[in-house]
Amino acid sequence: MTAPRQTEPIGSSEREVIVADVLGFCWGVRRALELVRIAARERPVAALGDIIHNPVAVEQLHADGVIPVVDAVSAKAQGFTRVAITAHGAPPQRYEECADLGLEVVDTTCPLVTKVQRLARRLAQQGYFIVVYGDRSHPEVRGVLGWAATSRAVAVCDVSELPWTGPRGSETNAPPPRKVALISQTTKRTDEFVRFAQSLLSWVLPHGGELRIVNTICQPTWERQEALARLAQRVDLVLVVGGRKSSNSARLVELCRDYGIPSHLIERPDDVDPRLVEGIQRIGVTAGASTPDEVILAVIQRLCALGYPAPKQLWQTDDPEVIDFIE
Repeated sequence: MTAPRQTEPIGSSEREVIVADVLGFCWGVRRALELVRIAARERPVAALGDIIHNPVAVEQLHADGVIPVVDAVSAKAQGFTRVAITAHGAPPQRYEECADLGLEVVDTTCPLVTKVQRLARRLAQQGYFIVVYGDRSHPEVRGVLGWAATSRAVAVCDVSELPWTGPRGSETNAPPPRKVALISQTTKRTDEFVRFAQSLLSWVLPHGGELRIVNTICQPTWERQEALARLAQRVDLVLVVGGRKSSNSARLVELCRDYGIPSHLIERPDDVDPRLVEGIQRIGVTAGASTPDEVILAVIQRLCALGYPAPKQLWQTDDPEVIDFIE
């Protein structure tokens, strides 16, 4: 993939920092942090994992009384009476376990993830074999598979990982079933999801097969990916500010490389080594949906300390009235 480059000179040889017009915290992340912080004002809350995948945010929450624990049993053993489900969601069994242990649940699951969970269950009830395009170890994907409540479901990132040995109609003893539904982890790349869907079509459609495709990549994710495409036309290097565990931040780094633009994942301002930007005139800054505003600003300040002028404009904040809610 190649991002079109501007043909006219931009600011001649002067240094410049250009910030993506959409980046950083999405409204779902802001909502999750607000919910858990309000809960922690009353008494400490045990988080069943990282509320969001950013180490700075996790440290801030710890100071606010939101303490990560391994699981609900550990939370109970440590004396907690309230636990938080992370913004990525969780399978229904986790809620049941908390109820059995007498633990109150603060549910910070992003509403857009909840929508995918309900869709997975509905499709399974309609007789579809569920294929989730996503990382099977990611908490969001594990939760979606749990809500599907069926053994006829898999999470894969490549057709070669599917449990079938060949397309329908081929000479194989393990073809796909007649009805297959494809959904996606909300933080994947749209272009890669489309390519995967096209490959899956050739496996499922022969001999009367049916493939239901629902693009469940969320609006905040594709807005940040499209903003990066615009940014990549104008810069020589992109710094992606985000946690190393953040799926959507990792996707932004991948997109930069596909566009032919060098990029670096920056967790904290100190990660901006002067050698990373040596000889670079125009630096682009973007950030994953779980990156706090203050971390992005601190990275920009770090660039200013290295001799770059302050950017001419910053970024817009997400509007919670996203089209993803339209059923």
